[in-house]
Amino acid sequence: MSFIEEIKARAKTSIKTIVLPEANDIRILEATNIVLNEGYAKIILVGNKEEILNLAKTKNLNLTNAEIIEPKSSLEYEEFSNKLYELRKEKGMTIEKAKELVLDPVYFGMMMVKCEKADGLVSGAAHSTADTLRPALQILKTAPRYKTCICLFCNVCSRL
Repeated sequence: MSFIEEIKARAKTSIKTIVLPEANDIRILEATNIVLNEGYAKIILVGNKEEILNLAKTKNLNLTNAEIIEPKSSLEYEEFSNKLYELRKEKGMTIEKAKELVLDPVYFGMMMVKCEKADGLVSGAAHSTADTLRPALQILKTAPRYKTCICLFCNVCSRL
């Protein structure tokens, strides 16, 4: 069994929910199709549902088992905005700025991880490293005893 096959087999024993905030990138949708077909994770795509489904249709991808969330119309939008404001108000965050940031798919996805509505987030295919790390550091932070980043995209390490 190859290294990748071992990782996939281990993932199947403990299915996690992963947020993909770059759902308007065809590579992400192709990867989603593979992950869902092979069954080693649950996927949440963040973005405009109509655009995502139209893009998937152009490549004949089946996203039936993926959850697609649009930040603005999400039931969690207000909750996440308020939580982000509370997390960052001492750094000058306003509620208006929090509401604006939560519309960004990466920020929205990071809030999903923070609020334990997802286990992890994968980003960086279409966003710069800075645009991926900034929300992670602002929302998830590092584990209390660490000054440098160990794991930025999941709640598992932040609980160690």
